[in-house]
Order: sequence, then structure tokens, then C-alpha cells
Amino acid sequence: MAPLNKPKHKGKALVAGASAGIFEICCTYPTEYVKTTQQLSTKPITVGGIIRTTFQDAGPGGFYRGLSSMVYFAAPKAAIRFASFETCSALLTGPSGEDKYGLGKAKGFVAGLGAGTMEAIFVTTPQETIKVRLINDAFRTDGPPQYRNFFHGVKTIVGEFGLAGIYKGVAPTIIKVSTAQATRFGIFSAIPLEQRNTPGKAALSGAFAGGVSVLLFQGIDVVKSRMQGLEAHKYRSTGHCIKEILANEGPMAFYKGVGPRLTRVCLEVGITMSLYGEIVKALDSVWKTDH
Repeated sequence: MAPLNKPKHKGKALVAGASAGIFEICCTYPTEYVKTTQQLSTKPITVGGIIRTTFQDAGPGGFYRGLSSMVYFAAPKAAIRFASFETCSALLTGPSGEDKYGLGKAKGFVAGLGAGTMEAIFVTTPQETIKVRLINDAFRTDGPPQYRNFFHGVKTIVGEFGLAGIYKGVAPTIIKVSTAQATRFGIFSAIPLEQRNTPGKAALSGAFAGGVSVLLFQGIDVVKSRMQGLEAHKYRSTGHCIKEILANEGPMAFYKGVGPRLTRVCLEVGITMSLYGEIVKALDSVWKTDH
């Protein structure tokens, strides 16, 4: 997403990315909760129905069920994303700042692809598995919730399934995150500088890039959620999951939760793009480095 204020110092990229990530998820998590709940349902369920049921059963706090998994991982996820993007960008740039491989505007897409892959492997897959299971557990119909809190959930999942248990759905997660970040970074980088040279413009450009990525890859997100939920045992592989959803629910099932996810991602990318640049400027004023 190539913010206007790009730090070459990796420490600044880590701090700025982590700070922006934590702030963003605390603002947007209710939309993530509604989206995941809708995707996990194998029966038709509306956004309004989820909101009413959650509010009646648990009050406003119910929309933050599973937030802990996002907050604990928000800092390392955003930090790895931005630091990896800066590293990949540097590898694609010559010593004098030239386009080393002649990629042109595709340079942002390639660097974003690398950043998304690193993010998915090291943070997003375990985070998403825990988040999806916590949300799924809150709506189970075969008894009371199994997980008392975030730490009990992690302990139970690892105890029952081993460390591999938090890497369920790793293939669709890597595909989802790498393609999404490639699209977001690439589109943001391709937008003319004068249209993203202020926090407000950066937020709008980021929101546009995020919205495009959702519309292109929503189906991957649905498959990922199903393979990480409490009923993941139904699916033998990513291909089998896709086949089962298509056969039993039809093609539109791949766009379950698209409304709340579109809202959440537009806000997420808009906030992080504008905030990241501003945090870098603040760090530059107090943290003196050679770059």
C-alpha cells in the first residue's frame, strides 16, 4: 500500500505498522464479527438477524467476541505486513532508486504478494483459526460454549489438535492474504501521488484498494472460514470444501458476508494507510536514524 511516508528503517516500519494495526482492529472488529458469523452459517442468515440475535443474547459486548485473538495478533500482523513490504520493495529497487527489474506499476503488486505471504504464514493463519473457532463456539447449538476465554481457547485447541490445529486452512489463508495484499498495495501504489498525499486522500485511496480486493477474492475468505470453523472436519481439502459449498449452497454462498467484510476492509485499509504515514512522521521527529 506504499504509504506516502515510507521508512527505510525496518524498526520504524514495525512500530508504525503495529500501532496502526491495533488502532484499526479496535475500531472495526464488530463488522468482522458479523462477517465471520454469516460465513459460518450453512443456512440463510441476514446481517440484521445476526445483529439482533447477538444483541439479545450478549448485549453490545457480544460483538467483540473473539476480539482478543485479533488484538494479540494485530501488532505482529501489521508489523510483519509493512516491514515485509518495505523489504520486498527494497529488493526490487536498485542502489540509485531505479526499478531494478523493470516491473513498473506491477512492482507494488509483487512486493504486496511477498508481504501477504509472510503475514499469512507467521500470523494470520493461527490468528484466524482461533478467531473463527471462538466466534463459532459462541453460536454452537449442541451445548454451552466450550471456550471460556482466549487463552483457554488456545490451550484447548492446541491440546486437542496439536500445533497443527491452529494451522487449519493454511493454504486458502495464504492465497487469500497474499492476493489481497498484492491487490491493495498494488492499487494504492498505482494511484497518482497527488491523490494520496494527505491523510484524508490516503484513507480514501486505501479504502478503494481494499474494496477492490474484497470483491475479487471474497470466495477465498468464505472457504477459509469454513475450513477453520468447528465443523472443519467435514472438509478433506480446500478443493473438497469448495465442491461441498457449491453443491449444497450454490455459487452465491461464496459471497456470504460480503457486505460487512466490504465495510470492514474499506475501513481497515483506509485507516491503516492514513495512520501509518502519520505515525512514521511522528517517529521521524523523535527517533533519529540514518534513513
